[in-house]
Amino acid sequence: MIPDIRTNKIAKALREQEIQTDLLYVSMHPAEVYRGYELPYTNIYRIRTVKEIVDFVERSPYDIVISCNEPDTISAALVGCSKPMIHDCHDMMSLRGHITNDQAILEFIANKYATGNIYVTERVKEIAIQKFGLDKKTVFLLDNYVLKEQLPSEAFSKLSDGDGEIHCVYQGGLTNRSDHHRFIEPMFLQMAQEHIHVHFYTPFQNDYYRSLEAQSDYLHWEGTREPNELIREMTRYDAGLVLLNVTPHNRQFLDSTFPNKAWDYLAAGLPILCSHLTAFTQFIDSYPVGAVLNDAQSFRDQLQKVASVSISKNFLTEHGFTMDDQIAGLRAYMEEIIVMHTSRHRTSS
Repeated sequence: MIPDIRTNKIAKALREQEIQTDLLYVSMHPAEVYRGYELPYTNIYRIRTVKEIVDFVERSPYDIVISCNEPDTISAALVGCSKPMIHDCHDMMSLRGHITNDQAILEFIANKYATGNIYVTERVKEIAIQKFGLDKKTVFLLDNYVLKEQLPSEAFSKLSDGDGEIHCVYQGGLTNRSDHHRFIEPMFLQMAQEHIHVHFYTPFQNDYYRSLEAQSDYLHWEGTREPNELIREMTRYDAGLVLLNVTPHNRQFLDSTFPNKAWDYLAAGLPILCSHLTAFTQFIDSYPVGAVLNDAQSFRDQLQKVASVSISKNFLTEHGFTMDDQIAGLRAYMEEIIVMHTSRHRTSS
């Protein structure tokens, strides 16, 4: 409904491949969400209903449609179109917790009957293949990588060089709902008690952020930043926080995720401290770029160790962890889906 930063990055990388990308959105124009960010779309259209989207796509000259889920309504509606459609599953809705029967049906249709499927992590791809019977279907894996243009050419001086204290950063949404995975206020307050500075950047202005900052001199709400500016801004800090409120209710969902913020921290050259979740643990085991949170140890001890980890300036490019490195594979996958779709329609006609 509202285009997210992942969608913008994919579109920008496709543009570099000389592929025109247009955007259909329902709720908010991306310029309202990402102020100051260069939008990579040739045309941007607001469509108010699902029927309008289907009609628009059917009449359009597009070769292929990429539909981003959450909700799955649009992808499910587009499976019946004459155009090939790739379902880009950012998050699997049923992994977040209870969903209605109607939502479950839409999720099944979107994942099962899309011409092609993209998943963000290996874990969610494995779950989808098993859950929806996709073992004979070609799917594509594309994480929430940054663009090469987002890698800062120079870094700011560390705040810790000036005062000798630990300064960590969190970027993303926060909430005061204790049942939500973004309720990490208790961890922030514990860090503040241990004299660790927590700087947090958020996508929107919110009274809750002000009230959170007011609880301690060690909590600093830094407001909002344009995505590319934010990565350079974060070079000031010692470590990035990928912390979540993990509960029995949301663990399966969170185990399958790898948030944008982790890649943004690494782009800024920051080691990361992350929650004890499957995707994070596997990544840290493979690439020693930080640590997994240990509830039995103080935040101070852990962050001192994490802050001492050195991240190579070329870490992401060395390992192919940028959207630019992956886009040729995505283009080849899109071409494969178009050929497959054309072949099926010729056979059935």
